[in-house]
Amino acid sequence: MWNKARALLQHGLNLLLAIILLLACASYVAINSILATEVINDLRLDTYVTVDTGLGIVMLVLLLGWGPVWLMRSFKK
Repeated sequence: MWNKARALLQHGLNLLLAIILLLACASYVAINSILATEVINDLRLDTYVTVDTGLGIVMLVLLLGWGPVWLMRSFKK
């Protein structure tokens, strides 16, 4: 009985931690998107850049820069 309750509690804590990590990642991407938008707009390019464009730039940098490096490091292990 106690083992089942402990397993359920452990599963709940793992789920809570996963949700917190996903929210942290989402807020990190959102903050970087806003900052990228501000920087690009400060460069005074031809058109006004929205937060959606900033999100696209951040995701592009993450996918093209950080993602392959992480994959190559994980494959070497």
